[in-house]
Amino acid sequence: MTMEQNHQPLVSNVHDTALIFEGGGMRASYTSGFVAMLLEQEIYFDYVAGISAGSSLTINYLSRDLDRTRRSFTEFASDPSFGNLRSWLKGEGFFNSEYIYSESPKPGGAIPYDYDAFSRNDAECVIGAFNRDQGKMVYWRRKDIQSFNDLSLRVRASSTVPFLMPVTKIDGEDYVDGGLGSGIAIEPAIEDGYQRFVFVMTRERGFRLSPPARLKIADLLFNHRPIEVEAIKTRYIRYNKVLERIEELERQGRAYVFYPEALDVTLIERDTHRLLEQYQRGYEQAYRELPALLRFLGVNTWGLP
Repeated sequence: MTMEQNHQPLVSNVHDTALIFEGGGMRASYTSGFVAMLLEQEIYFDYVAGISAGSSLTINYLSRDLDRTRRSFTEFASDPSFGNLRSWLKGEGFFNSEYIYSESPKPGGAIPYDYDAFSRNDAECVIGAFNRDQGKMVYWRRKDIQSFNDLSLRVRASSTVPFLMPVTKIDGEDYVDGGLGSGIAIEPAIEDGYQRFVFVMTRERGFRLSPPARLKIADLLFNHRPIEVEAIKTRYIRYNKVLERIEELERQGRAYVFYPEALDVTLIERDTHRLLEQYQRGYEQAYRELPALLRFLGVNTWGLP
C-alpha cells in the first residue's frame, strides 16, 4: 500500500503530458495494472483525466494508493453488496451505486479512499459525465471538488451506466455514464493547452465500435428520454472518431497509447479470478512497455525531470 503517511504536498514530475484513462467497466482490471506500474515507478503526471471506470483509475492514481488500485477492479467484485440482478430489481443498480461510490470508500468501508492524499496532490483531476437532458458532456476539475462527497458523486455520475444503474443527480441535473459522449477525455486536455498525451485504453489496437442493435425493450425503457436514446444510438460515431484522432496523434509522435494485448473480460465481469488474472496481464504488459513510455516522456533513467 502506498498511501502517504505525512501531510506534505504530493508533487508531480511529469508536467507537459496529459494522462487520460478510458472507461470500460470491469475491463479496467487490465489497465489497473498500468496504474500500479506508474505508482511503483513514481511516475506522477500533473494532469489526469478519466471517464466512467477511467475516473476511478484517475482518483486511485491521484491518491497514490497501490492497494486500492488493485482491489477496486479485482477483489471488490466479490463483495456481497457490490450489486447483482437482485439489487438491480430493487432499483439500486446492477452495480450498486450508493454502496460502491458513497459507502465503501468511507473510513472503515470495504475499500476506503484516502481523500487527504488526493487533496494534497497538486495534479489536475478531470472527470467527465454525460448530462442526459442537455445531451452534452460535462467535465469537472479539481476546483469543483471541495470534499470527499463532491469527488465520489462525480465519479459515480461518470460511471452511471444507463439502464444498469440509477441516474446520478448533481445540482439538480441528471447525469449518466460519460461513455455516451466520446468515452475518452481528450477534449478537456486540449482545451487546457496540452499537446502531448498518454492514453490508457481498454480496447485493443484497431478496435472500432459497431452501431448498436435495435432492441424494442430499449425503446420502451428510454422512450421518455429522446436525447439519451439518440446519444446511445450515435455513440459509436463519436467514439470511433476519437479513436481515429488518437491514432493520428500517435503517428505524429504526440501520443503514447497503451493498448491491452490480452484482454479477456467484459464490462460486467464478476469472476474475481479472471479479474485478477487480467490485472496481472496488464501489469506485466505495462512493465514491458515501460522503456518505450520513458522514451516518449523524454527520460532514459527515471527520476525527477
